[in-house]
Amino acid sequence: MLAWNDHERTRLRPLPTTCVSMPTFEEKLSFFKQQIVERIARAIDSETPVSLYEPIKYTMQGGGKRLRPVLLLLTVEALGGDVQAAMPAAVAVELLHNFTLVHDDIMDNDATRRGRATVHEKWDTSVALLAGDGLVALAYQTLLSTQSPHTLRISRLFTTALIDLCKGQALDREFETRDDVSMDEYLDMISKKTARLLSLCAQMGAILANGTEDQVQALKVYGESLGMAFQIQDDLLDITADPEKLGKDFGSDIRQKKKTFLLVHALRQASPKQKQQLMDYLDREAIDDAEVIRIRDLFEDIGTLSEAKAAVQRYIKIAEDSLTPIEKVHASTDSLKDLLRLVQQRQA
Repeated sequence: MLAWNDHERTRLRPLPTTCVSMPTFEEKLSFFKQQIVERIARAIDSETPVSLYEPIKYTMQGGGKRLRPVLLLLTVEALGGDVQAAMPAAVAVELLHNFTLVHDDIMDNDATRRGRATVHEKWDTSVALLAGDGLVALAYQTLLSTQSPHTLRISRLFTTALIDLCKGQALDREFETRDDVSMDEYLDMISKKTARLLSLCAQMGAILANGTEDQVQALKVYGESLGMAFQIQDDLLDITADPEKLGKDFGSDIRQKKKTFLLVHALRQASPKQKQQLMDYLDREAIDDAEVIRIRDLFEDIGTLSEAKAAVQRYIKIAEDSLTPIEKVHASTDSLKDLLRLVQQRQA
């Protein structure tokens, strides 16, 4: 249990430096996640129609890192804002994120998500589509309950980010049929599909905390860079993580011929022989587990895995450096730096 007094539990404001028992970063994350889960439960607290709310609740009860809402709250805290007042915006972002997962799973035909059956597998595609649509509507309903003079501004940013998410997903889908995707095209795609939402969280958090425009822009860069690192690392984990910890189909990206950092880099850096081997695998109708492992070995030989790890480190460094102007005004960025380490070291 955290050493917050009753007033601080209610307000969720940053702890004073004179507090005898300061919570660790892990305790703070746990507390924030608990608050987010409770608020999510309130946001989806309806029983009928069962065909709408049962899959929505199933989706939101599936666990997950809650990285995006936690990022928003940590940003608010870093600038000395009212974390409790920002809670609806944080919950809205998590609802929106889960909408993208439900629809992505349909498009990718994935059978598992977070170690459980995906919504379209447990029910059917029609139910999953409706659940995703419901999550978007609930996200906006929750966002608009934010009590802030900046609600209109963050709602506009939220809408623009949603459009960018759709653009990123469309590009991801288009790239599956192309073998000439450049690294610049790939980076542009993930900046929309993944980094945009994390950038939104940091930006919204800074706005809700009444940050200066310089602080808002610096934290936007932080969130975007964190998102880029997160996605490239996700590409790596797809074929390097322990399948039991991964929580989704092992090698899912390569089976679907997705243009991840790994495949884009390998196709451009491979020798003619290595490239032909890769193309032989990609031309097959289905790729089994043993073939995924052989492709992973090819990536290792080409130098792709080491380059992906280096790219993750570069984006983590950009994110950390972006906090410098925040620190110059005596804001506490320790938790935001701890979040970078957490993402950097994740195994699933």
